[in-house]
Amino acid sequence: MFTLYALTVVLVALLAHRAGGGPDVEPGALARALASRGLLGVVFVVTAAALWYRWGFVNPPAAVHDEMAYVLQSRIFALGRWSLPSPPVPSLWEQPHVLVQPALAGKYFPGHALVLTIGALLGWTALMPLVLAGIAAVLLVVLARRVSSPAVAVLAWVIWLTMPMVLYFGAAYYSESTTTVCWLAGWYALLRWRERGDTRWLVAVALCTGWCFVTRPLTGVAYAIPIAIVVLRDVWQGRHWRTLVVALAAGAAVLAIIPLWSARTTGSWRTTPLLLYTRQYMPYDVPGFTHDTTPPLLAVTPNLQHLNNAYGSLHVDHVPSRLPALFARRAWKLAESFWVTSRGLLMAFAILGLATLVPATAFAVASGIVLLALYLVFATPAGWTLYYYETAPTFAWLTAAGLAWAAAQLGRPRGALPAATFSWRSARWSLPLAAGAGLFLLPGLAELRLLRSLDLRHRAPLRKFEAVRAAIPPGPAILFVHYRLLHDNNISFVENLVDPAAERLWVVTDRGAAENARLMATAPERKTWIFDEEQDQIFRYDPALAP
Repeated sequence: MFTLYALTVVLVALLAHRAGGGPDVEPGALARALASRGLLGVVFVVTAAALWYRWGFVNPPAAVHDEMAYVLQSRIFALGRWSLPSPPVPSLWEQPHVLVQPALAGKYFPGHALVLTIGALLGWTALMPLVLAGIAAVLLVVLARRVSSPAVAVLAWVIWLTMPMVLYFGAAYYSESTTTVCWLAGWYALLRWRERGDTRWLVAVALCTGWCFVTRPLTGVAYAIPIAIVVLRDVWQGRHWRTLVVALAAGAAVLAIIPLWSARTTGSWRTTPLLLYTRQYMPYDVPGFTHDTTPPLLAVTPNLQHLNNAYGSLHVDHVPSRLPALFARRAWKLAESFWVTSRGLLMAFAILGLATLVPATAFAVASGIVLLALYLVFATPAGWTLYYYETAPTFAWLTAAGLAWAAAQLGRPRGALPAATFSWRSARWSLPLAAGAGLFLLPGLAELRLLRSLDLRHRAPLRKFEAVRAAIPPGPAILFVHYRLLHDNNISFVENLVDPAAERLWVVTDRGAAENARLMATAPERKTWIFDEEQDQIFRYDPALAP
């Protein structure tokens, strides 16, 4: 892949040299096409189609615990409910990140699941992640056009779409797809408010910030800090106090979702489902720099215990003295997730892009740094860069701007024009940059196919389990799952149902003869089976032989 990237850069340089020199030119047909509204439709469709192909399924099932929790909550919302009654014998239905008592609900803040509800109502849950990715791509192009040029915007979009991070996490049910749209839409609204001073644009900023917070609170705080600095300064200088009050009221209305969601799920507006779940199963999973060894309120399943063992150990060494090194390591892993396929070549252009910064783009870069810094309060794996997914559009633009700046310098014949007046935003660079965008798609397609293959391989245990389920004879049944000792802690075979009574098959955890019998007593008409992951087989469940 590095060879393709290198050849593309060389071609851009040659085309830039040929395009340089002489007086600036009026935008030609290509430049006008890159600036057209019609291009935005192409960007949306290509982005959604590429990620749908990467997913590998027409209607992709949730594969990771977090995804399953979001999808479950979206189906609950589709019923017009905040939560559902606990399933029969809740301890057997326990799965990571899902609250099963005092009610059934996902633990995560509701902003993303509310967006996914549109797809859940239509019977195609994957719709909204694809739509959100398309919207993010369009917003990236729109914003990049405003701060640079149409050619740079298209190049930034292609670089963003072909980033390993975007290809991997974009085809999933993670909440960062919603917060990324909030970040970009809020920035666009902020630019418009600063240009025109219309109250509606500041209200839009507040709504985006509020929705970001009710989706991922810490990400919302990181997003709000730079925005608050800019807005408060402008309000103070322009005495726009009434506008600020209206915007704050709009944002507060969005934040009011949190106590309502909490009250309808846990019974107390002060206790969020996330907080209650943490107390029940993962007391260590809190921000800070101490290792909380408080035992869980409930006895955890083997699957949950595997998860706790993997992530609880991260908190032991998460101390203030290690934060500088941790920040550097996370930043490096994030850079790898952006530019690893080019072996650092594109990263070099991102560094050059710093020479093009103006206040608006410097603000975006600073926001990304704030996000990375703020997440230092959490002990997380350095390689799990999903938490910083919102920064990908910014650094894709920075890479494109750096390449455009370099092309402009290479394309300027010696002595033709002073460097100070030589614009890297000129329409003359439309052909070189468009050609670069087209050729960057080639290594991007190779990465897309690779990640599709890897993801299908990751889902292999789930697909094998689906075959096991399909082998169960028709009729109401219960399948007890007995996990093996070295079970993949990212996969759960147990899956909660929004209407257990209407489902033919219940898939629950094997918790031993006594607890299993309690569930069997609630549904004596159901035949019972057990799946032994160690043997990768199913057997008729015999309570007399159960431990």
